[in-house]
Amino acid sequence: MLKPDDKGAVCVTGAAGGIGVVLVRRLLEEGYGVSAWDMAPGPLSEITNERLVFEAMDVRDRAAMEAAAGRAQARFGFVHGLAALAAVYHTQPFLEIDDETWDRHFTINLKGSLLAAQAVLPLMRARKSGSIVLFSSTLARSGGVNSAAYSATKGGILGLMRSMALDVAGDNVRVNSVSPGIADTAMPRANMDEASLAARAASNPMGRIGAPIDMAEAAVFLLDAENSFMTGQDIRVTGGALLF
Repeated sequence: MLKPDDKGAVCVTGAAGGIGVVLVRRLLEEGYGVSAWDMAPGPLSEITNERLVFEAMDVRDRAAMEAAAGRAQARFGFVHGLAALAAVYHTQPFLEIDDETWDRHFTINLKGSLLAAQAVLPLMRARKSGSIVLFSSTLARSGGVNSAAYSATKGGILGLMRSMALDVAGDNVRVNSVSPGIADTAMPRANMDEASLAARAASNPMGRIGAPIDMAEAAVFLLDAENSFMTGQDIRVTGGALLF
């Protein structure tokens, strides 16, 4: 059992994904305890750090996340933050979207973020402090070809974030979001070929697509307790694309 730490724990959903793993490493470097939540550890199994705890779970399982949040508090003294990254993205023409595809996007991307936040919020409210970071997407604003289900859930994240921020501001709990542009992770690579990725990089004002660390750093910034008056905001990490 570790002694309670001044920084407490951050719970991370989708922790074994491309951005998630990088974020977990950065949080450990910053001195947080990390409760990493995902279906399987994947590359997290390569990290050896006593401040990292992996919890195998599905973000559609409310009880599992509530129990994991409680264990994180018991191990690290308190739960300081949540970073909700768990998501699926499958391209599909609009008229071909079936109930299963639609419901899977919404139960994982949107409802999963809601349930994760509900799992940690009672702990944060009890100590009048905490930071929640949800992950949206630039597609929430721009939309995308064959991306209606994903875009709709990410637009929902923005509404959820802003409403939650107002609900818990009086408890000194902050809620913000990160909206990544296209990044070099498995998700876009599963839906785009190399030529398309190269074209997106060439058209970006900074001449490249994002890297997982770009998105992770934005989350670390929002989780930092020094940002004590920042809530209800969305940080768009796009390299200068989509400035609206």
